[in-house]
Amino acid sequence: MEFLNPDLLWGMLAVTVPVMIHFWYQKKGKTIAWAASQWLTEKTALQHRGLRLDEIPLLLIRCLLVMLLSMILSRPILNWMKSKPVQEQVHLVQSHEKVAGNFRFELENAMKKGEKVFWIAPATVEMKDINTVPQNSGGLLFLQQTINGLANKKADIHLYISDVQDFSQIPKIYIPDSFEIHSMTDSVRKPENPFSGLMEKTGKDKIHVLADYKNAGEQLTVQAGLLALMEVYKIPFTIDLKKQPETAYDWILMDKSVDEYNPKTLYVIPAENSTAHAATNVIMVPDSLRLSTSDIVRNGQLPEWLGNLMIAHFRLSKPDIKLSNKQLAAHFELAKPDKNREKSIFSQWIILFFVLSLLVERWIALRKTIRTNHA
Repeated sequence: MEFLNPDLLWGMLAVTVPVMIHFWYQKKGKTIAWAASQWLTEKTALQHRGLRLDEIPLLLIRCLLVMLLSMILSRPILNWMKSKPVQEQVHLVQSHEKVAGNFRFELENAMKKGEKVFWIAPATVEMKDINTVPQNSGGLLFLQQTINGLANKKADIHLYISDVQDFSQIPKIYIPDSFEIHSMTDSVRKPENPFSGLMEKTGKDKIHVLADYKNAGEQLTVQAGLLALMEVYKIPFTIDLKKQPETAYDWILMDKSVDEYNPKTLYVIPAENSTAHAATNVIMVPDSLRLSTSDIVRNGQLPEWLGNLMIAHFRLSKPDIKLSNKQLAAHFELAKPDKNREKSIFSQWIILFFVLSLLVERWIALRKTIRTNHA
């Protein structure tokens, strides 16, 4: 038995309420003698002699009503009587020659077993020949559409995708049932250095950088970002904190105004101090690069942001980002069960039993009231 709202089963603890009410009314009151009480003693003793059995069934029925109500709200589903079908294996392959070639052995074995193999494409296309790859520019953008078009929503889905796809451009993908990701990730492969061709591109042995700020905290922050970039990617930086007259700088970061711009130099300056708004080599910072004013600095993204500025300025090719299976799986989520799911027969029987119990409880309670009034 399964419950769609199992948390509501805690409502069964309310079964103690009718028990407490029952014992509360059974408390003995204080006897007050009055003039005519001697004539009622014999009759009252006769009425209350022995155990009143009519209250016990009423108590049990009221406890049962509380438990049934809690079960109804928990929406039980009795599925042990149904035979569990064998899960069908469905394979979804990214429409890319590299992916199909990498998993050729697995896909050919799946087709030999008679399992369904589909290309990820705008329309549901079953794979007949692994060498005939549908041509579409959308890539994994059609993955959700392909999943929604599957006839069997309860199948085990195997995804064959590349590990260089930019998932940041794709919304979260919902899978109706279990899934397994097969990517081309190679755990031994080292990430490429995006600045590997920087020296050949510039024709220099060193990259001269000037980081000149009036605020000591801002200067220290920018210097730390440059040093982190130099350490991680082994970029030969020479960083000056004050301008040297004889040095031709490749990169200038400062909070002062610039008198003359060099088109070969990359500038990072505040927007208020810039007079070259149309220049592509001038990056304008809205406020400053201080911890108190910059989200980039607070989030620890300053080294990455500086590196992207260099890649764009020196026109370096950005390498493909390799994602692990754990990172890929973070973009998938199991779809929630349909809220309009039909109630099981077991749930309907519980509702019927609850209504019958409620009628019995009302009948016993009314009879007890009539007897009390006539006594």
